[in-house]
Amino acid sequence: MTHSGIQQKKRVRRRRETVLFDQDGVIAASEIKKSEAHVETVLRMGGTNSEELATLFADVIGLSYEETRDRYLQCGMIAVGPEVNNTYRALYRSIYSVKIKEVELTTGALSLLEGIARQGYRIGLVSSAHSEEVSTILGRHGIDQFFDIVVTAESVDHHKPAPDPYLKALAALGLQEKPYLAVVFEDTRAGIIAARAAGLRVIAVRHPLNQRQDFSEADRIIDSLTEGNQILAVIETFLSGYDA
Repeated sequence: MTHSGIQQKKRVRRRRETVLFDQDGVIAASEIKKSEAHVETVLRMGGTNSEELATLFADVIGLSYEETRDRYLQCGMIAVGPEVNNTYRALYRSIYSVKIKEVELTTGALSLLEGIARQGYRIGLVSSAHSEEVSTILGRHGIDQFFDIVVTAESVDHHKPAPDPYLKALAALGLQEKPYLAVVFEDTRAGIIAARAAGLRVIAVRHPLNQRQDFSEADRIIDSLTEGNQILAVIETFLSGYDA
């Protein structure tokens, strides 16, 4: 067999191996903008300003939009109700639609995506964000082409910490019976629980807004995506079937 033949066989063999990413807080530094949008929404609705309101996102990160909304309304001393909920949604979306245009990729994310692609792995995005938000961030930074599969809030009925988003991704990739051929990057306890329930190994990524999150169920914890070569080595170890 020629050298080129060996390389081609190796690439094909590894094409089933997949790296799955959460979006917000992992590849995109969007959590701070979401925090700002929620605070501004509460204040524009006449809510009470406080230090607790300013720092609340660190406690709700990873929760569903509905749970997050209710916590912000409660913190701002605004009564929850159907009309209030509708007003909050419309106002929050309007504010975040402007702020999302300021969202940058997390440091090291682009380099890591490039490195993973060079290794021949498939790459997927599994996010609880709405498809419009996901497409805005991916398109703005020109990274759409990296992802073989994208799962968003609209893709499933039950969101993280339910395993449904990851099970959906595995089914689309043909890995529902082989979850050991995929590894996940997450930044919340809800995401970690969802991935583990789907039979996946998880690398948790720390950042300033998730310091209070319990990452005890993650297989590995890293402080950023900047150590690309080391992270690629961890991925290789996980997907080669050996314990790290």
